[in-house]
Amino acid sequence: MSGSRRGAVLFVDDEPRVLQGLQRMLRRWREEWTLGFVESGREAIARLAEEPFDVLVTDLRMPGMGGEELLRAVKEHHPRLVRIIFSGEMDPAGSFTAVHLAHRYLAKPCEPEALVAALTQAFALRRWVEASPLQGLLGRIDTLPSLPALYARLLSEIQAPHSSPRRVGELIERDVGMTAKILQVVNSAFFGLPRQVVNAQDAVVLLGYDTLKALVLSSRIFGQFDTRRLHGLNVEALWEHSARAGLFARTIAAAEALPRKVQDEAFTAGMLHDIGKLVLAQNFPEEYAAALDDARQRQRPPAEVEQVRFGASHAELGAYLLGLWGIEEGVVQAIADHHQPLAPAAGLPETVGAANRLAHVLLEEDGRSHAAGPEPEAGDGARGHTSFGHWQEACRALLMQEVNHV
Repeated sequence: MSGSRRGAVLFVDDEPRVLQGLQRMLRRWREEWTLGFVESGREAIARLAEEPFDVLVTDLRMPGMGGEELLRAVKEHHPRLVRIIFSGEMDPAGSFTAVHLAHRYLAKPCEPEALVAALTQAFALRRWVEASPLQGLLGRIDTLPSLPALYARLLSEIQAPHSSPRRVGELIERDVGMTAKILQVVNSAFFGLPRQVVNAQDAVVLLGYDTLKALVLSSRIFGQFDTRRLHGLNVEALWEHSARAGLFARTIAAAEALPRKVQDEAFTAGMLHDIGKLVLAQNFPEEYAAALDDARQRQRPPAEVEQVRFGASHAELGAYLLGLWGIEEGVVQAIADHHQPLAPAAGLPETVGAANRLAHVLLEEDGRSHAAGPEPEAGDGARGHTSFGHWQEACRALLMQEVNHV
């Protein structure tokens, strides 16, 4: 696939009026993108056999070959294609089974800006992969995690015309395990809420949609992996590290008086910054266990050893996966760069990078070590940042609040 080729997207919907509306909506992009429109799954399969496309956008409920069958066929025969569900029919009983076959979901009707942003991000992701060593690693990976169904339901409810915290809370409460995890996190001293939260609806109001989405997504991602295959990787310890990094990232962003949106993105990126480790451990259990053992014995950062053994690190791989799922571009970039040297100006990448380093540093101060491998850079380059000491004290104070809370 040539890096100079125009981005190409194929739309599939059995309603001609919907396709005509999409053509009008995207008229100004015809000079930059290749746009294809077909009215059935069978037509889509034939078109994909004839032309290269980067993105498939399909309805679910269609006569003949439905959207779920189409997505399953495309996943098998065109695994590198970005698969997007574009539907207004997302009932828990049936349609959400198709979510596991797609990378992301857009609700009908969709604002033009949201559709253009989704396609722009997908094409940018393709160009990034083609220009990076990650392309070789992706060719060796058999399976990537699916977009969690509960997360897709959550997005669907949030995007609904009559969405409300009550309705979102009721959705969360249908999942007892998820409700318990959210209440456990929100009632910790880390969030510093003024009162005990006893139900998911109150948690939604106090946390906000962005933080809630991060908690649901991270929890569901960690729950997708078979821990029996993840040799040498302590998933529970990795979850604790990720949760601490998310809270530290938000603390640092708040200390720097960054906008609330950036604080929420910092929390999301901190929670998800290491999911690439799970993907590597799942797809290369023995090889990745050996890489972690090598990192421990040589006292080198796991990301450095990953680069040598796999051609790319967990940071780039995790960023790619989240980019496929349509996570905010700033979050994706911060995850890709979280092992890079900290820039003087404190932005989203710096908050996440510093939070990751501090989560290791403060864990070592507490007499423990991280189960996923050493992070010797945590105490080196990061300490040279002019604000690192200030951030460290803020995060240490947060940890002390949790100790006193317990």
